Amino acid sequence: YQYLLFSLLNADIPGPEREISRRRFEKDPNDISAAATVAPHARWLGETQRRLGFRAVWQKYFESHDVFLLPTGFTAAFPPDPTEPADGRVIETPEGKRQYVPNILYWICAATLAGLPATVAPVGQTSARLPVGVQIMGPMWEDGTPIEFARLIENVVGGFTPPGGFI
Repeated sequence: YQYLLFSLLNADIPGPEREISRRRFEKDPNDISAAATVAPHARWLGETQRRLGFRAVWQKYFESHDVFLLPTGFTAAFPPDPTEPADGRVIETPEGKRQYVPNILYWICAATLAGLPATVAPVGQTSARLPVGVQIMGPMWEDGTPIEFARLIENVVGGFTPPGGFI
């Protein structure tokens, strides 16, 4: 997932920045961002084949299931902090402090990697009145399925309630 993501994000970086990535890759071939920027095209093809394998597993799952439910992230919503850049942001969780990046990516990668539709539905609030949601993943090309499931959840839990003090 990260290799393909960085391949997309770094596809058009200027030559000087690409050269910096090349040096980083030569120093550390496990530097995923650098590898995605400068590794041979054959690596991208191999990673794409793996991606299609993940997609096939999900397609098999959705032959007998309508949706797959999973968390939206590693924590419930948290107060916004525009003073800290995303790559330096630390979020307090019940298990302790965690880096926002890359932790925020982990729960979205299943749908993103396989190219499947996903919708987030509100299911409650924390004790601080911040929203809690559930991610609803559906079969490929069936965007309406997770959207409809989100609508059905709303009928049960009452839908979104604005968090106290933030709107």
